[in-house]
Amino acid sequence: MSQSNVLAIADLTAETCPPALHWPAFNRSDVVPGIAHIGVGGFHRAHQALYLDDYMTRTGELNWGICGIGIRPADKGFLDTLARQHGLYTLTEKDDDVIRDRVIGSLTDVLFAPDDPQRVVDTLAQPAIRIISTTITEGGYLYDFEQQRFFHDHPDVQHDLSNRDQPKTIYGYLWQALEARSKRGADGAVTLLSCDNVPHNGDVFRKALLSFLEQADATLCDWVRAQVSFPNSMVDRITPAPGVADQQAVLERHGVVDPCAVGAETFIQWVIEDDFKAGRPALEQVGVQFTADVSPYETAKLRLLNGSHLMMGFIGYLAGYTRVDHAIKDPAILQLVNDYMTLDAAPTLTPIADMPLDDYQLQLIERFGNSKIADQQQRICSDGYSKLKNYLMPVLGDVMTTGGDTRRLSLLFASFLKYLDGVNDAGEPMPIIEFNLSEAQREASSADRLSLLKVDALFGERPDDNRTRFLEDVASHLAGIRARGAYVYLQRMMQG
Repeated sequence: MSQSNVLAIADLTAETCPPALHWPAFNRSDVVPGIAHIGVGGFHRAHQALYLDDYMTRTGELNWGICGIGIRPADKGFLDTLARQHGLYTLTEKDDDVIRDRVIGSLTDVLFAPDDPQRVVDTLAQPAIRIISTTITEGGYLYDFEQQRFFHDHPDVQHDLSNRDQPKTIYGYLWQALEARSKRGADGAVTLLSCDNVPHNGDVFRKALLSFLEQADATLCDWVRAQVSFPNSMVDRITPAPGVADQQAVLERHGVVDPCAVGAETFIQWVIEDDFKAGRPALEQVGVQFTADVSPYETAKLRLLNGSHLMMGFIGYLAGYTRVDHAIKDPAILQLVNDYMTLDAAPTLTPIADMPLDDYQLQLIERFGNSKIADQQQRICSDGYSKLKNYLMPVLGDVMTTGGDTRRLSLLFASFLKYLDGVNDAGEPMPIIEFNLSEAQREASSADRLSLLKVDALFGERPDDNRTRFLEDVASHLAGIRARGAYVYLQRMMQG
């Protein structure tokens, strides 16, 4: 492609946009932000921003644009680039049968908070902003999910309490913004909507914020309890970290340079508890599911999707598979995942009228096999200790309670322990990313990996007979994996 035919996305208009690259159907100059979103990463741009783009296209209600805000210093370069593009970027939705490229226009403003903290506070406090949403990852909540408590002593929290005008955390910014909103009484009401993959994310957000405010300004807590809502939500879309491949594909197909391009699967889901203090867009018109209780959806997603990811993840990585779509197409791994979903996870779930679990399981297998996404096993396995605790321990607890078969679950935990050795069946190195296990912990337990599963964080300090038998099964699987290799051991288990 000649240089003369290349266009920067910042210079595109409805008239100059290539025909095969879908341009927003609404007039962006008329869009007014009604949502401030903190954490403008790839997932937000492939998920919530898409829904709002679809909504404004469908309804013509242009008062639900998004002001994107970043607070992490590491995000400055990306946010500066996105701001120069006026918030425009390309989204590629893809599976083995479909590739759709479009320009998303719902993100109208982009702010890097450390450059001008007061501007961000003023934006969050604007009457036009009726929803403040977040994708800040689990770590951004500064919350101990095991003990269900806020990290009061975190250095950034202590900084914010002592440096009101230069906040580092989301809570420091919200403190000032909510204080300003409280002066308008009920007219300052707002919804804080977590869109992170965190169990009971709205409840966590509420507890963490109120814990911070009790230290910062306890007088504000009563107003927050009365005028701020924190709906739980469940979000789902496989979105690999954006990279050069996404940018190159847009350039090759359309002659458009977009350093902020993002790619995602075609599947998308968003379930939200219908609890909004200051109104909301009617997103049910574009497929969002509103409910009085998000828990059944959340539990199904965590146990079926996230649980299956881990079930295939560690043993697939040990077997030499680096991509999820390659691993799930292996007959032994496919059988393991199907058996886990059907025999272990599904019986622990509550039926959902508008989300049939049998159909959902079939859909998951198709999604895992999406070669256009090429999701990485390393991403699936990263922070595995925390994921096992959050996604698989509840399944294991329910299976144990009913006296069910724990063979597959004990194999999963054994494959995780072998994964921590950092080499696959062929003796090749595997990068290990474990945020919740220090190097000292891994080295201390290397001679007895099973010790990692005996701590109270997983099983409690007083294991009963069922837990003792389970750990014995894990030890037996681990010995078999070490003797034969993970994949050969899995094959024999599936055949037996």
